[in-house]
Amino acid sequence: MRAQLDLDVALVPEQALAWPPTVCVVIDQLRASSTLTAALDLGCPEVVVTGSLEEARRLAGERGSLLAGERGGRIVPGFDANNSPAELRAIGVGGRGMVLSTSNGTKVLSRLQTMPAVLIGCFMNARACAEAAVDEAGDRHLGIGIVCAGRRGRFALDDALAAGLIVSRVTEAAEARGHSCQLTDAARAAVRLRSAYPDDIAALRESSSGQVLISLDAEADIEICASVDSSSTVPVLRSGRPLRVETRQP
Repeated sequence: MRAQLDLDVALVPEQALAWPPTVCVVIDQLRASSTLTAALDLGCPEVVVTGSLEEARRLAGERGSLLAGERGGRIVPGFDANNSPAELRAIGVGGRGMVLSTSNGTKVLSRLQTMPAVLIGCFMNARACAEAAVDEAGDRHLGIGIVCAGRRGRFALDDALAAGLIVSRVTEAAEARGHSCQLTDAARAAVRLRSAYPDDIAALRESSSGQVLISLDAEADIEICASVDSSSTVPVLRSGRPLRVETRQP
């Protein structure tokens, strides 16, 4: 008998807080999810995430870690790098850990840390993240919930586009493992939304987050963040103090 996986999308993060225990995939497409994936790809052993700039500075000093983050899309004064895959690729990480503080994405991760499993997804790791989510859900006999981090608590186009891609990838991965997926209306809507944009870079540029990056001359990040399935790295959240993100081991 084929197992059925329930698959939902929270188009704003508040919706996920009402979910029962669920395997969550958190998306902050532009840029926290992509930055976390890039940092681990580059060899960071772990990334500590915090919403507090003061705590970020303290933790980086204690750990000798690279310090990255932004407020309003701009690098925080005194930090080593912005919340930027392009900047991380330019400076390298040299095997060091990293502390990341962002305006939105790191706060959403904190609110979901009690979920049984929290993965971080984006265009870059869509297929790998979807496969990991299906495996986690099958092992734990749970549904999958994709959480759009949004922007200031509201709907964000870039996150919803990535959610639509990951829903499609989850469906493919489930079918390959002999499962079927029961999609909610929100999950179906996310897939339909992405299909309305044949060009991923153009779609991300059109989003409000993309417009901010364009205004900051950070278009290189948009191109990197739009590289679908370019990474096999799946960041996973480890709860506790401080919150940590590590590469999920198969």
